[in-house]
Amino acid sequence: MRLNRAFFLSVLMALFTSAVKADDHTPVSPTNVWTAQNIVFKDGQQQAFRAGLAKFMDSDMGKSMPGQVFYNWIVSDGDAPATHSFVQVFPSMAAWTEWNVKFFTAAASGNNPSAEWGRTFFASVESASTITARIHKSWGAVGATAGPSEWVPFYTEDLATFTADFSAYMQTPTGKGFKGTVAIHECIACGEQGFNAGFTVNHESPESFDEWWSTGRNSEDFTQWVAQANAIADFPGNWMSAQLDSYPAQ
Repeated sequence: MRLNRAFFLSVLMALFTSAVKADDHTPVSPTNVWTAQNIVFKDGQQQAFRAGLAKFMDSDMGKSMPGQVFYNWIVSDGDAPATHSFVQVFPSMAAWTEWNVKFFTAAASGNNPSAEWGRTFFASVESASTITARIHKSWGAVGATAGPSEWVPFYTEDLATFTADFSAYMQTPTGKGFKGTVAIHECIACGEQGFNAGFTVNHESPESFDEWWSTGRNSEDFTQWVAQANAIADFPGNWMSAQLDSYPAQ
C-alpha cells in the first residue's frame, strides 16, 4: 500500500509526555528496546487484566521494573481482532533480559506478586501477538500526549535514507510547527509481518490533530516528503490508539 496524505493520519500505540514541538529533537539511548503485545481478551476479562496489572505494578517487584509500562486501548485498527496493547519499554536489551529472568524466576517460585500477575495474564488473555523493536530516532520528548496517537508501520530496505529524508522534512516550516512527538522505530523481531519499521506520531491535543488535518497535511513540505517516502517504502496499514494507564504514572 502506498502512502498518501490522507493515509498519513496525523499520527499507537501511545508508546511514548510533553507539550513540546517535534523540532526539539530528543536523543534516546541507542540500546533502547521495547516489546508490544496486541491483545485479544477472553470474554469480560479486560477489567481483570487492567486491575491485575495495576496491582502488580504497585508491588515492590513491579516498582523495580527498569523502564516503563503502557496499557493502551486500540481505538481503530480495521478488522484486526485485538482491542488493547501492552507495551514495555527498557533502556537496553541487558535490562530487558535481567528483568525477564527476575520476573519469571519469581513467578515460578509461587506465592508472590509475579506469580499472581502471571496467573491473571493467562486467565484474561485469549491470544496476543508480540513485536520487539527499538526507537531509531525521535523528535520531541518520548512520552504520551493528550491527543490521538497512531502506529504507522512500513517496510523499507533503506532505513538510513528514509530517516534522513524525514529528518530534512522535520526541519521545514511544517515539520518544525508540528505540535506533538514523532519517533521512527526499527524492528528487532517483528515476526511474519509486512513491515520492518514504523512511526509513532502523538499529537499534543485533539485541537492540534484538527490543525494538522486542516493545514499541515496539505502543505508543500509534507507533499514532497510523501513522494520521497513512497519511492523507498511500502505502508501496509495503520491504527490509532489511546493510552489508558502508564507506569510509572505520567
